[in-house]
Amino acid sequence: PSPAIEKLLDGVRGFRKTFFDEQPERLRPLVERGQSPAVLVIACSDSRMDPAIVTNAEPGDIFVVRNVANLVPPYVADGTSRGTSAAIEFAVRDLGVKHVIVLGHSRCGGIQALIDHTGGKPLGRDFIAPWVSM
Repeated sequence: PSPAIEKLLDGVRGFRKTFFDEQPERLRPLVERGQSPAVLVIACSDSRMDPAIVTNAEPGDIFVVRNVANLVPPYVADGTSRGTSAAIEFAVRDLGVKHVIVLGHSRCGGIQALIDHTGGKPLGRDFIAPWVSM
């Protein structure tokens, strides 16, 4: 595998070693009883800003939804697939999260696309413009 993939595989091995071999008591309740996070974090997909790393969260602490520009789409029940809306609904109704945090970051390419799009600049993409224009 490429060095990038090998680094990810090493991370999986480290996770397995920590949470399955050395400290199974930390993960076992989550496997046996399921998750019950108190917080939903809606964050950007940006590779520089991972909510679990930034908040020093442990497995089971936060339910995370990531998308371009950490946007929350308006409520539309039209029977189409809406991933962010489905995740929010699941977190609030099924998991019972008590807090919802929209976590932004500086120099966000998605927010820049929103600014460019609203300023009339054509984005030349099939999905970004409709996403940020909501």
